[in-house]
Amino acid sequence: MAIQIPLMTVEEFWKQYEGQPYELVNGEVIETVPTGFEHGAAQSRTNAHLRLFVDAHKLGEVVGGETGFWLATNTMRAADVAFISNDQLAKITERGKYLPFPPDLAVEIVSPNDTAGEIETKVRQYLRAGTRLVWVIYPELRHVIVYHPDGSSKLVEAPAALDGGDVLPGLSIPVAELLPPAQSS
Repeated sequence: MAIQIPLMTVEEFWKQYEGQPYELVNGEVIETVPTGFEHGAAQSRTNAHLRLFVDAHKLGEVVGGETGFWLATNTMRAADVAFISNDQLAKITERGKYLPFPPDLAVEIVSPNDTAGEIETKVRQYLRAGTRLVWVIYPELRHVIVYHPDGSSKLVEAPAALDGGDVLPGLSIPVAELLPPAQSS
């Protein structure tokens, strides 16, 4: 006879793990690991570009990787960078807690230890929860894959530029500007 361990909810997770380096994925607590230089540089650059655009157009807020988003009853994720529209910001009732909705744009930056399955799972979780645009940045490969809720995706390689679609109309960022300079051989 198998023993069933009850899966944790986001509410239970908040009480036990608030402020600690963990995510909740399908009811299971997952430790998050510090990242390397390329990941950190790509995160910082992406955040800076989005922040400038969002602030200039008064569209909402850009947050970094420590901000938790409630994607399902038993799933809380923290995108590396995320955009939250003014409409979503108006729904926040407890500013010190995880956000009770998905981001409008979620940006994930792939680290060498990330698996394809882990990245695919994150993308699906964001899109199922209602995220309107997901960017997955691959610093080592120097490209970005853009995912849409209709299931379509697009590869964008340097020197091409990413656009914000209907989530951030008018946004255009060259992929190379999101990445640290390529190392000379």
